[in-house]
Amino acid sequence: MRYFRQALAMMREEKLFSGIYIVGTALAIAFTMVMAVVYYIKLAPVYPEANRARTIYFEGLRVEAENEGMGQTGFSTKAFEEWFQNSENIEYCSPTLLAAGTGKTLGRCHSFVVRGKDDFLEVVHNEVSADFFRIYEYDFLSGRPFTNKEVEDKEEVCVISDALAERLFGKGVDAVGRTVELENGRDNLRVVGVIRGCSQLTPDSYADVLMPYALIEMYTGSPYSGTYSVVATVKDDAHLQALKQELDDVAARTEQAHPEALNNFSFGEGVKKRLVLTRHMETHPMHVLRTENRDGTFDMVTNWQLVKHYASILFVLLFVPALNLCGVVAGRMERRRAEMAVRKTFGASRSTLLNQVVIENLVLTTIGGIIGLVLSWLAIYGLRAEILGMFFDNSTLSSAPIVEGEMLFAPLLFIGAFAAIMVLSLLAAVVPAWWSLRKPIVESMMEKR
Repeated sequence: MRYFRQALAMMREEKLFSGIYIVGTALAIAFTMVMAVVYYIKLAPVYPEANRARTIYFEGLRVEAENEGMGQTGFSTKAFEEWFQNSENIEYCSPTLLAAGTGKTLGRCHSFVVRGKDDFLEVVHNEVSADFFRIYEYDFLSGRPFTNKEVEDKEEVCVISDALAERLFGKGVDAVGRTVELENGRDNLRVVGVIRGCSQLTPDSYADVLMPYALIEMYTGSPYSGTYSVVATVKDDAHLQALKQELDDVAARTEQAHPEALNNFSFGEGVKKRLVLTRHMETHPMHVLRTENRDGTFDMVTNWQLVKHYASILFVLLFVPALNLCGVVAGRMERRRAEMAVRKTFGASRSTLLNQVVIENLVLTTIGGIIGLVLSWLAIYGLRAEILGMFFDNSTLSSAPIVEGEMLFAPLLFIGAFAAIMVLSLLAAVVPAWWSLRKPIVESMMEKR
């Protein structure tokens, strides 16, 4: 408490130093927290993607040719049902029109819902199985998800978001039992459930209309090539490793039994081709970090190397401003050398003086950190389209994408912010204080102030 009072007194006496230190800390924390919030949204279990730690993605059927590059298409319903749906190593799985695990929404997901004569609403629709609602834990405001039997029977049902329900049928009107017509005129879908809409910042689960995948099948000339990605969950790492081996075996058998599955790509005559199903097959957090750079830079690095890469970026974000603040603290310590020498003469130990300096700077850093935290929230909310557009698929973001409260005020972010404040304070204060206090008392006392 004594050190805290001394810190407040120092702030009143040295207003310029305190102001520079607080502003420098605030800007450093604000910038770091903006990055932290962005990656929290990308990696953490936020609504409705609560199972991210167990979620894996299969972007499509990939064929690699020796010295000839590669080609990729989506999966057909046949591929999904034969290769994924009945696997004992998969907990839940579903096809999806979205580019699963890429952070992008493809053009084929955009369509129009008929609201009236010559009146259409642009929507994002997805074609999924009943398991999609187990992988992504939507809040149902009314009704229910469609069932496996309804999918198998190709019943024309759908689940819609609360925002679309309000736009189609009016505020407060129960949409369950009503019908939704897509622009192509082929689908007159009965609404069986209404979900609380999610943010465009969670693109793997974002949709206005969710309908059974079995209603539409696009023929591509190959039995296993189609328009879908696959999203799945596994119970643990042992099942993940077993699934990798299982799908490698599936790919090898398919190459032998169904060579036509590899013929949808144009390679040179006689080129050896290989079917790949397990590329980037890892749970959501590592998958996102690895595929952030789409040129394949991180394809061959280990998980530990990947974590070290991002940790080093975080360190630089804090180290550079800490270095600047360290210079400010060093200049102040030079002016206080005589004061510290007098206190050492009267018996104050070096550790006592060091603790005082660190706590003084911790108080300043805490004030700057709180200001920086508030600035980061204001920036992300007020400039969310501009800031988040740099890190997410800008083509799918509205002018004001939804930023859920749990994305900004998560306990993990508070802990991270506090840790960043502590690190910044220690980096900025300890080195110059220790260097100044180690000088002889006589030399310090003779220093001109």
